[in-house]
Amino acid sequence: MADIIKSYNDVARRNVDMNDGTWAERVASEPLGIPSVARQLAAGASSANTALTTTCRRISIFARGADIRYAIGSTSQTANASTSHFVANGERVDLRLPATPNIAVIRAGGTDGTLELTELT
Repeated sequence: MADIIKSYNDVARRNVDMNDGTWAERVASEPLGIPSVARQLAAGASSANTALTTTCRRISIFARGADIRYAIGSTSQTANASTSHFVANGERVDLRLPATPNIAVIRAGGTDGTLELTELT
């Protein structure tokens, strides 16, 4: 079906027919990127750093088997089991990265886990 343009508060809005008698605003979305390198990072009792591809600027991470804490930076990182960024078991997070990215991971509790990481180009 054809899109229609409506004005709301003098701002043009593009709407699309939802084929059920309703219309919804079409919102531009930003693609995260194309999956490239896949990594499985072990999150154990000690922090472990991994240097990512130097040109990578976005990643998608997924915690498998345990809650995980992580630290991201431009040089070697150390994750702390109680104060670093947190991703819950079964949660996916998409992140933007600095130049020459590194990520360190550590388990957040008493169970080892895996951080599934996909570099996006």
